[in-house]
Parts: sequence; C-alpha cells; structure tokens
Amino acid sequence: MTFDVLKILEEEGYIKDGEDNLLHAEKAFFAARVMRWIKNKVRTEPDFNLQAYLTMLMYYKTDMADLKFDEEEDKLLYKLKNPDDEVQNIVDELIKSLDKSASKTPEEGEDTTSTTEDADGTPDS
Repeated sequence: MTFDVLKILEEEGYIKDGEDNLLHAEKAFFAARVMRWIKNKVRTEPDFNLQAYLTMLMYYKTDMADLKFDEEEDKLLYKLKNPDDEVQNIVDELIKSLDKSASKTPEEGEDTTSTTEDADGTPDS
C-alpha cells in the first residue's frame, strides 16, 4: 500500500479548488511534512500515540492551533491559538488518556467488554 500524501491532503480539505484553475493549499505543505513525520514515528516507535497527533493536525487544519517542529528533539509541538483554560485542560487530558489507553491493550484471551453505570451508580442491565 502506498502512502499518497497529495491524495490524503486533498481528501482532508487541505487543498481546495478555486476559481480559474487556482488551488488553495495554504497549510498543505506543512501538513504533508507532519504526515511524513507521523508515518515515520508510527514505523519506528511501537508506543507512538497516533490519535493524539492526528488530533493536533486536525486542530492545525481548522486553525485552532499552531504546530511547529522542535528539530533538536524530533518533536512536534502544538499551541492552541485562543487557549481557554478549560479547553486546554480537556485537550491535555484527552492526550493523556489516549496515551494510557494505547499502553493498556488487553492480553490475548482477556474479556474486552466493560460495564456501564446509570447516573445513580448502579450497573446497567
């Protein structure tokens, strides 16, 4: 399976058709670089948190966050443009929970179902 960055960028809305055969691709070049970086990380780091980085990329696409590379440490950094403390905390907690859930995969043969509770704390039937 090939990794066609241009096709993905177009499908995800980073490249848009304009008038008179113009293409609008303001964020496409950086997004392509991020996608290649993510692809490399997925291949080289078994515990890489793909979901968190795809979420960061979505925030970049929707202009909610800025992304930049820290070349020295080979990291991708994000910063929300209008950080409301509550939103930032939610994002940080989401990333942390994704890290935890990625590291807690069920052992072979383990039951992967979970129980839910009603609002009063009693188990759902």
